[in-house]
Amino acid sequence: MGSRYYLTVECPECGFVEKGVYYAPTCGFTDWDCPKCSHKVDLEKYSGISYEDASNREVIEAIIKVLK
Repeated sequence: MGSRYYLTVECPECGFVEKGVYYAPTCGFTDWDCPKCSHKVDLEKYSGISYEDASNREVIEAIIKVLK
């Protein structure tokens, strides 16, 4: 079992923002459908956190420190 994340996602099509979008790539939760325009967002591409990264907590913590 890998890491899980709650992301704030802004739809690139209509600009709708949703907080608390669940992203758990090792469990198959990898996309978000905008509730306003139905555009599908690939959360791996959006967040930069890959399946392999989510399987390795230390790598993610290093990424987060760089982003801060």
